[in-house]
Amino acid sequence: MTHRTIPRLILTMLIVLAALTLTACGQAPPSAWPGLTPGDGVVYLAATTGAYAINVADGSQKWPYEAKVPQTSLFGSGLAPAKLHAPPAVGEGVVYFGSDEGALFAVDAATGAQKWEFTPSTSTLIPVLNIKEKPTPIFAGPVLVGKRVIFVGALNKIYALNTATHEKPDWEFEAGSPVWGTPLVVSDTIYFGTLGHKLIALDAETGKERWIFDKPTGALAGSPVFDSGMIYAGSFDNHLYAVDAASGNLRWEFDAKNWVWEGPTVVSDTLYFGDVSGNLYALDAATQTLIWPKPFQAGSAIRAAPLYADGVLYVVADGGALYALDAATGTERWPQPFKVPNARFLTTPLMRDGPLLLAPVGTPILLYGLDPANAQVQWQFKPAGK
Repeated sequence: MTHRTIPRLILTMLIVLAALTLTACGQAPPSAWPGLTPGDGVVYLAATTGAYAINVADGSQKWPYEAKVPQTSLFGSGLAPAKLHAPPAVGEGVVYFGSDEGALFAVDAATGAQKWEFTPSTSTLIPVLNIKEKPTPIFAGPVLVGKRVIFVGALNKIYALNTATHEKPDWEFEAGSPVWGTPLVVSDTIYFGTLGHKLIALDAETGKERWIFDKPTGALAGSPVFDSGMIYAGSFDNHLYAVDAASGNLRWEFDAKNWVWEGPTVVSDTLYFGDVSGNLYALDAATQTLIWPKPFQAGSAIRAAPLYADGVLYVVADGGALYALDAATGTERWPQPFKVPNARFLTTPLMRDGPLLLAPVGTPILLYGLDPANAQVQWQFKPAGK
């Protein structure tokens, strides 16, 4: 073991300790959040140890996919299922899945056949046994920028990989701490938050740092959001931050009642976002004043951004409830919320070709297709044999 390895071991221990601290506070990391990405007549779902292409019209399965990653222990080497749950990226007939282990998989969008995979190298801790340093868990999805796919890999690094050659990254950037939220790409800039309390902007072509916003005193676990020259990011210090996209300078901050996990949904200069106390806010972006008389209370933590469609907000809560709210007033549109016993809702719903798509955690049903007018179940997806 080299002296250079020791600091990494210490860092890994600190990350594990941080995760345990979050769990003790009742805010467990999103280790099984489903990832939903729309396609042409289908939706791509990453759900822990499997991924699926599901036909939106009737909920039938187009194809399943299971990724495998090398696993080495004192008892030998082999392959184990990779954990896939971040939102995949889709482009030019290929679906890209990132795994907890820091690997990136490219899958044919039509058939589900794996085209290639890329796993960044890690340090070897015990050369004689070929035991390598364990990557930190990855919760961020990949994004496409031209002919490159940007993804969070092992050991808190951001990689830019050419989708045609996919053998060696064009560039890589050391984030310094875990990145849970999927990076945001706007024009030629990549934005992402870190658990180390930083919002970072990179040049998409070179991977060079453009600016770092480090005022937050809590983790930035979600994905940032861009609108009208502003980057919005929620933080575990109970704030929503508005930062100038070009310079990284703070424009304003809003004090919520608890951790703000995800960035807002922006509709006509109104910001809709929740906190882990279950409050959903409607905030005027220009004046930073609340539009509703008081926040809507969901009764359990709101970790995902709401979905806006035709004047309605669809809001998911950690306790397994889906609400439909009038976006102008915050009043409920359904007599009762849609609830699934023993489920958690942690992923923003999708509206595709009619149905409202909802991905729960903790139940055999991995995806619901609902009537958005009344939350009646039109179909439900459960993988065969599970």
